[in-house]
Amino acid sequence: MADTRPAEPQLPVTPPVPLVNLPRARAVMREQALDALVATTHKNLYYLSGHMPDSVLGDFQDLTAAAILPAQQSIAPALVASDYDLAFLVTHPTWMPRLRMDGAKERSSASFLLEVLSRGIGIETALREPLRALYRDTRAAVRPDVLTALEHALAESLPEARARVGFDDLRVGLEMQRRFSGRIELVDALHHFRKVRMVKTGAELALLRKAAAINDVAVMEAAAAATAGQPMSAMVDAYRLAMVRQGGAFMGQRGMLFGAGPDGGFVLDNAYAEAKVLEVGDVIVFDCIGKYRLYHADIARTGIVGEESARLSRLHGVVREALQASEAKLRPGVNTEELKAIAADVLDRHRLDRNLTTLAWHNVGLDVVEYAHPSERSQGWIVEPGMVMNFELFHRDPDLGGVHLEDSVHVTDDGLEYLSNLPRELLVTGARA
Repeated sequence: MADTRPAEPQLPVTPPVPLVNLPRARAVMREQALDALVATTHKNLYYLSGHMPDSVLGDFQDLTAAAILPAQQSIAPALVASDYDLAFLVTHPTWMPRLRMDGAKERSSASFLLEVLSRGIGIETALREPLRALYRDTRAAVRPDVLTALEHALAESLPEARARVGFDDLRVGLEMQRRFSGRIELVDALHHFRKVRMVKTGAELALLRKAAAINDVAVMEAAAAATAGQPMSAMVDAYRLAMVRQGGAFMGQRGMLFGAGPDGGFVLDNAYAEAKVLEVGDVIVFDCIGKYRLYHADIARTGIVGEESARLSRLHGVVREALQASEAKLRPGVNTEELKAIAADVLDRHRLDRNLTTLAWHNVGLDVVEYAHPSERSQGWIVEPGMVMNFELFHRDPDLGGVHLEDSVHVTDDGLEYLSNLPRELLVTGARA
């Protein structure tokens, strides 16, 4: 008889692969004359170190961890984390060579560590010995709180002379500047982090592909639940359940920035939108945004309850043509404003009012809408290999509501990789309750 018991958890046997694009990060630091980057916000902390336990993601405290990336390759990167997450660091180790811990003695978790690891009390498991080794290795540098631990780790990471350091949270930067008696020149590095993150690494692409695959399933389950006579909340619930069941997460309260019927082109509050009872002939905008390990999936499709009309078919065809025309010219070296103009020309040729159509390129990653700088929203940017990009093309129709299509596309030197496998035809949903 086959063994149907679930497999025992396994400890990692190979070093983790960094998410961060190290060559690009160091190039940006050289460009900005930075001696180090310090991340304490969720996304950048995860990006630099790979560290994202629930204590951090759940905001157990205002500041729980930090990552330091020095500009000089001879200085090892460092993760500052809490003893509370010591076991997490055994099962999900950081790639960063230096680990600096903070641990308050009055915590029950600290007392438990002392009993189990130092005194050998309790049942021995596969976790205990590697945890004991990590505990021993980190005791010499342990500090009572995260800011003091960061201060000492930063002192190990910077040249002795005055240093120029970029922080993604200026509150933390100001505190370090005070503790270093002005030896640190403080730089707001939020946009520098975003510039680095615009070009994805192989590890990031793997997470984005997984996020897209999960989202594809959830979109189709939402469409299957969009039935005449049922409230729109039914398809919202189907989407959310499908995301969570597959190990993903939905964005915000709904996970779907969508509407149905003539009001589908408006941004409505969730309770109002989801109370709508679907009817035959309702056009549905499926703008579905989910996450997998903090990396986003963003796709849009258009659906119809029952049979499509000639008018809807025509509008959907024009939107798809405009999207494909713009994507056909997507390649390294082009400015995204040129790509928008290509799509606008298609709309003009078919006499669709471009003022009623959203035309917006954006990158996708740890943010669902990624720009290196806010000015790029209006001025565009130059496409580079390794970017993952979406073209928001949403035509708002006063009668039907809207027609929306978009996909995440990985730009390579040789062409484009579409992360989703969903076709771009209209999604015809159930006409009966």
